[in-house]
Amino acid sequence: MNDLEDLAKTYGPSAPFSEHKRGEHISYTSAEGLRSSGTIVWVQAPFQSIGVRYVVAPDDPNGFVDFVAPGDVITQEDVTQDEALVRCPYCNQMHQANQVEQCPLNPKEV
Repeated sequence: MNDLEDLAKTYGPSAPFSEHKRGEHISYTSAEGLRSSGTIVWVQAPFQSIGVRYVVAPDDPNGFVDFVAPGDVITQEDVTQDEALVRCPYCNQMHQANQVEQCPLNPKEV
């Protein structure tokens, strides 16, 4: 219960109703316009003119928490396999799955 209290102190009251729940892994469009994915750590209740927001811990271990609006969540129907972000084995960054082989650090055979 202490963990939940700490989250409420940090991010405000929890939303009683939301489409996605705490602990759920989602794909979303970040504030920078990039496709990202992560786990919802808190669902903020609406406040004044700001609606529900998901506080998301991104899959990128170097990333900061993202605040995601419900409309920025990408549903499975919106993502094709080629558009999904995957970790590149050549540079360890995130690329769209269909672009990994074009990574500049790919040691292509000549």
